[in-house]
Amino acid sequence: MGLIIGVGVDVVSISRVKKAIEKCGASFLKRVFTERELEYCFQSGYSYEKLAVRFAAKEAVFKAIGRASRSRLGWRGVEVEAVDQEARVVMSETLLNILREKGARNILISLSHDRTSDVAIAVALLIA
Repeated sequence: MGLIIGVGVDVVSISRVKKAIEKCGASFLKRVFTERELEYCFQSGYSYEKLAVRFAAKEAVFKAIGRASRSRLGWRGVEVEAVDQEARVVMSETLLNILREKGARNILISLSHDRTSDVAIAVALLIA
């Protein structure tokens, strides 16, 4: 059983992320996404959708653990990976420290897509 410490939700328009990439190119991609995320997103089709849902997931994580954490972590401090068709947050040392300060030990995320938007929810948990 787990105690919820924080919840964050974000919805992002795929076209908004696509426009940011087209306008800023590599500088946007390198500022927001890790190398592993970029590799995964560009290995097959639906790259904009994969990038957009990761953008939403990062925002949801920041909301779940407190928006001030963004300055400590930065965009690349939250990494989303897909394992067996499930998304999870890679726990960096900085993220683990922030979670401990908040009284949490884990973050669960869920991602969803439609043709125009992506949504992500993040839940910071104290797992007992």
